[in-house]
Amino acid sequence: MNQDNIIDELQKLDQQLSNSLKQQIREEKFKTDANSRFEKNLTCFKKFYADIAQTVSEFKLRENFCLHVTESGHGNFVPQNSDVPLYSDDPITQASNQVKAHIENPRCSLTDYSGYVKGETDKRIHSLYMTKLSEALKNTQNEHQKRISSLPDTFPSGVIFGVGLGYHIPLLLENTTFDYLFIIEPDIEQFIASLFCIDWFEIIEKIDKEGNCLFIHLGIEPETFIRDLEEVAEDIGAFSIVRSFIYQHRPDEELSRLIRTWLYEYFRFQSGHGFYNDAVTGIAHTIHHVRKEIPFFIEEWQSKSLKDVPVFIVANGPSVDEAEDYLRANAGKAIIVAAGTAVATLYKKNIPIDFHVLVERPYSNYKIFGDIFPKEEYKKLNLLGLNMLYPDTTDRYAWSGLAVKGNEAGTNLLNLLWLTLTSKSVHQIPYSNPVVANTALSFFLSFGCQNVTLFGVDNGASPSGKHHSSDSIYKKKNSDESDGYTSLEVKGKQLPGNFGGYVESNELLMMAHAQLEKLVAYFPKANVLNVGEGAKIQGAFPVHSSDLLTIDDNINKKEIIEYIKGAFFKKIPVDDIPEKLIAVDKFQLICDHLISISSEEVSTRKEASEKLKRQSRYLYSIRKTPCGHLFHVLKGALLYYHCPMITQLYLYESDEYSLSIYKKLNNLWSAYLTAMRDDFAVSFEAPCDLGKE
Repeated sequence: MNQDNIIDELQKLDQQLSNSLKQQIREEKFKTDANSRFEKNLTCFKKFYADIAQTVSEFKLRENFCLHVTESGHGNFVPQNSDVPLYSDDPITQASNQVKAHIENPRCSLTDYSGYVKGETDKRIHSLYMTKLSEALKNTQNEHQKRISSLPDTFPSGVIFGVGLGYHIPLLLENTTFDYLFIIEPDIEQFIASLFCIDWFEIIEKIDKEGNCLFIHLGIEPETFIRDLEEVAEDIGAFSIVRSFIYQHRPDEELSRLIRTWLYEYFRFQSGHGFYNDAVTGIAHTIHHVRKEIPFFIEEWQSKSLKDVPVFIVANGPSVDEAEDYLRANAGKAIIVAAGTAVATLYKKNIPIDFHVLVERPYSNYKIFGDIFPKEEYKKLNLLGLNMLYPDTTDRYAWSGLAVKGNEAGTNLLNLLWLTLTSKSVHQIPYSNPVVANTALSFFLSFGCQNVTLFGVDNGASPSGKHHSSDSIYKKKNSDESDGYTSLEVKGKQLPGNFGGYVESNELLMMAHAQLEKLVAYFPKANVLNVGEGAKIQGAFPVHSSDLLTIDDNINKKEIIEYIKGAFFKKIPVDDIPEKLIAVDKFQLICDHLISISSEEVSTRKEASEKLKRQSRYLYSIRKTPCGHLFHVLKGALLYYHCPMITQLYLYESDEYSLSIYKKLNNLWSAYLTAMRDDFAVSFEAPCDLGKE
């Protein structure tokens, strides 16, 4: 080796040694800073997010969990089941470039709220003001204004998919303030690693000081993701998520699946909020049921077990036809429960019925059921229903018993009455909506029945395209001239099939299906069979009717039915609900306060957004008070107006145009509040008249 080569090698060794020493210095500094940062972060989480702090403290890290220090002096991390680190040698520059790209080309959720269609005979206040809202929104669309092309400095909501080591989060928040920020991270290890790398305590304290909200979802999976967001939306309002900036931090399949789930299930946050007339009708019908001394499902107690009693819950899906022979052969050996219009289907099939379950509040539904089933046959049946059911319905049956539905104005009012009488809460049967099959299953699982078979609970169309039983009251096709009622179109969505593949569904049945799965999970000891080629229900056992076993043991049906009626239902020991509990005067004060906030002048989007936030937080503050029923009277109206108002504020590039739209919609909202304030005093005990001639 010549002298020049020796000198080169020595220089290389010297450089390597120098680099090694520099790396040691970087690692020592990072270690000191990271440990201090972790302790500050954990202290902050203990204060604001105790459950997350506990998860971090108890989580068992893998043995090779390690943070690597980059040349820029920042942490890097190789996730489990990966050979590639999250970042390059300069994570901050990499994160900065990513944030810049997201800001300059934002992806945001967007709902068109202009499609409300009012029925020709629907004179209800809600319908009137939703029609006005829809017309106003259509007019804005016709003006063809330029939409936001980059993320502004304030925005309603942000949903960040992926924490990684968190470098992007403070950088994003330097640019934009979010009223509601959701951070989604499936990998708890990555989140724990981020506690060493970024100052979470500064992020959390800043958001708290600004009066905004931060929601952190860890270890989340596609199957539970939407449920978690639904719970948040229920607690604080769907306006927290309807206009959201979407940020994907790392390009892995797990996060992509979550985003696909978000996009597919986003419809859940767009509607189904309830509304003023529905809520007031619920109060009125509850009052009438109390006056009529209809027994309610008040207490859960049993002197004997019903867990082995066979229960057949029959809905009107197409798969009920394949089980017709089995139902008829075993009808005397099981409790037969007809859900909604299945009462007419079973009557046509000559299959006896023990209980009929109903939930609908409109007079029009009451009239339909009077037309589709013989009057004298009703007197042989027992009715199970929910408290918002049209009050004259109970007169048709041999016996009627009601339960209360969650998130209902009438339920809150009845619960307040029961608390004043007994210091106890009324029992709410879980996950009883949105369709009657959910209610039927919820009743019998709440009774302690653990041997339940579902027939025709399909939540979708059959592979042949049939949407209901051939013996149902519905037309085969809505477009034909045959006898029967038109049905809700079953299309636009898909659900996994009971035996593989998919079934066609729609948004209502998607929600019903999700509630059924929650209900089955709520009663893990129950053995629920799901018959036919409808949608698969997680937790229920799929079975063809041809594989069902004949029931060998006879049961004393009369004795069991009488036991159910006597053991679970009790009359309210008063003949009316006092008006002081209804609190008409307080309702007027609440409306006046909302109108007052709404009337305040605004000059910026942020100020307008703050006014909406103040209104919502004021209303949600009374949710768990003795005025909780009044919260439910107004909640739906507020959500149906605030969601499009928030969306419109942050849809167009022009501040001036956005504020002009806000002011138009805000004037409608104030008028709606005034109409509700004036109507409630004369409507809180008036039964529904929708559909009366």
